[in-house]
Amino acid sequence: MLTPEANLRLQLRISTISSVTKSIIIVAWLVVGILVGLSVIGVNIAPLLAGAGLIGVAISLASQNLIRDAINGFFIILEDQYAVGDVVGIGDATGFVEAINLRITQLRDTEGRLITVPNSEIRTVTNYTSNWSQVDLKIPIAYHSDVEKAISLIEKISDSMMRDQSYRKEILEKPIFLGVDEFSNQGIILRVWIKTKPLQQWPIGREYRRRVKIAFDQAGIELSLPQQKIWISQENSNQP
Repeated sequence: MLTPEANLRLQLRISTISSVTKSIIIVAWLVVGILVGLSVIGVNIAPLLAGAGLIGVAISLASQNLIRDAINGFFIILEDQYAVGDVVGIGDATGFVEAINLRITQLRDTEGRLITVPNSEIRTVTNYTSNWSQVDLKIPIAYHSDVEKAISLIEKISDSMMRDQSYRKEILEKPIFLGVDEFSNQGIILRVWIKTKPLQQWPIGREYRRRVKIAFDQAGIELSLPQQKIWISQENSNQP
């Protein structure tokens, strides 16, 4: 009864929650196993259980950061802020969520570095792959280029992407051409939005840019570069 997007999100949540639950269960059974083992070999565990409360209080006072990590990690998982398999930005770090538990979140960035972030230090999270993603494509063309011709080519490229069997399943809606978005020192900026499945915005964006470059080259439309005009005044000069 779930949509494919909701089903994928549910799978990510289940894998994340199951990994966290597994860690908690392992620790709990380890403690129980130690206590049972001590009782089997004849050690009186009653004083240990009685003193466990006092020890717990002492540990909690000495490790307040760990408690904050666990509380924040619990709400991250409960609220589905992100899950294993998402691409997120946390502070200055951006990467693929490789592992998450009640204490830490681990990201793998584009250079393969593993970044570990304590959950208590997470304030703002940017999730690039929650439910759906989007290509925000800005196409700069030279000021002397034929704008209407460029727009027509962009619409044809959007149609061809939707007909392509390799990409149509990854694009959720027909690409939206927003129009002439800006006049800048880089030229005339045309803007396109493409709504995609999670994690597909990058391959879709790369393929769209490739097709734009080929189509524009064939039509003689130049993709512009940053440019400046310099005006030299000779008002106070005796030179002609």
